[in-house]
Amino acid sequence: MKENENRKETDSDLEKIAKIITGEMSLKKKEEELENMKKSAIQGQKESKRKAVIDMEVELEDDVTQPKKVIQNIKLFEWETPDRYEYSFDDKSFIIVIAISLVLILFLAILGKYFLMAALISLLFFIYVVFSTKPLMVKHKVTARGVDFNDKLYEWFMLDSFYFSKRKEQNFLIVNTRLRFPNTLIMLLDEKDRLPLFLLLQEYVLYKDIKKQGRIEKMSFGEYIPLDEV
Repeated sequence: MKENENRKETDSDLEKIAKIITGEMSLKKKEEELENMKKSAIQGQKESKRKAVIDMEVELEDDVTQPKKVIQNIKLFEWETPDRYEYSFDDKSFIIVIAISLVLILFLAILGKYFLMAALISLLFFIYVVFSTKPLMVKHKVTARGVDFNDKLYEWFMLDSFYFSKRKEQNFLIVNTRLRFPNTLIMLLDEKDRLPLFLLLQEYVLYKDIKKQGRIEKMSFGEYIPLDEV
């Protein structure tokens, strides 16, 4: 009896070990497949840029006799995120900003520059609201027809390029449009959502190649992430 029980326990342990090994192998296989998809997508983006340069030499006329393909607005990916980057001030920094602002306001009052004084007070109030108010949570979507941003759909033909950036620990998705306004869509995201979003967007929009990023762009959108590091 004891031998049978010991044998059953051994078989049970072996089954558990086999399941763990099988699960790890399956996870590793999925990770390898995802990595291969990423490499293929990055190579496809590079080939698209080369092709775009070549195709500029020849303009093709649209065949008006062919019916246009109807694309349903099917949701492909959705994520929830704050609607803006959350800035934080420590008490000491905020007191310094207030003190400098009050000195400037007093100086402008002495000079009689009441318009500039009012503008500075408005700016100070705006800074206070931004730093003291928590961002709202919003949902963004990528659909078969385009990008749904702030409950408005921007179809693929409206979009020009996209790229990712990072400021401290916060990741950004920056989508440049072909519109006058808005000419840029700025969306926050988690790092884990960066790869699936890249694999979806690269099918329709080119990844922007930024050779040199300006200081203002870095302050606004964070550090640009090159295509090979996505």
